[in-house]
Amino acid sequence: MASRPLLPQFLIPFLALLCLAPACAARRVSVSVYYEALCPFCSGYVVNDLARIFQNGLSSIVDLRLVPFGNGRVSPDGSMTCQHGEDECRLNAIEACVIRLWPDALELQNAAETFALQPPNQFVPWVVVNGRPLGDDYTNFEAYICSAYDGELPAACRGKHLAITQHIKASRGDKRNPRELAIVLALCIALWF
Repeated sequence: MASRPLLPQFLIPFLALLCLAPACAARRVSVSVYYEALCPFCSGYVVNDLARIFQNGLSSIVDLRLVPFGNGRVSPDGSMTCQHGEDECRLNAIEACVIRLWPDALELQNAAETFALQPPNQFVPWVVVNGRPLGDDYTNFEAYICSAYDGELPAACRGKHLAITQHIKASRGDKRNPRELAIVLALCIALWF
């Protein structure tokens, strides 16, 4: 009986384990929503648009961050003013508290994060998907999520197309899934020997 080469015997199981590793798993799409508690546009977006990802299953591929601050201002003494008055500042703090349970520090953290946006937010809601601000196209955020996701697309992505698809693929290099590459490599090695 002929002995099989040692390399494929060890390499194929190693590549199979590599494909199961978390690093090989599809990365979740980062979505950040910068908003104000009393802004009618923001509440409309949250209720009518953002809620869809929980209904259609896209939430399973998304890391969602809500940042309640919007167009607020921080004075040099650390006090805050909000676009829609004191009630909005209180509600932003309550929402921040619910989100992370540390309202005082979190409000300032949300302010700093909002002020550091590049490019700066021009209005709210300001939606960012994988570091890319969507600007006026924020209600089309599901299509951006589907375009950014590098795993097997959920059913909710069917029919979600962007007019800018070519731009997105060019910006992410139309990278292949590492799991697919490892499987192809393992098959090639197995066929070679």
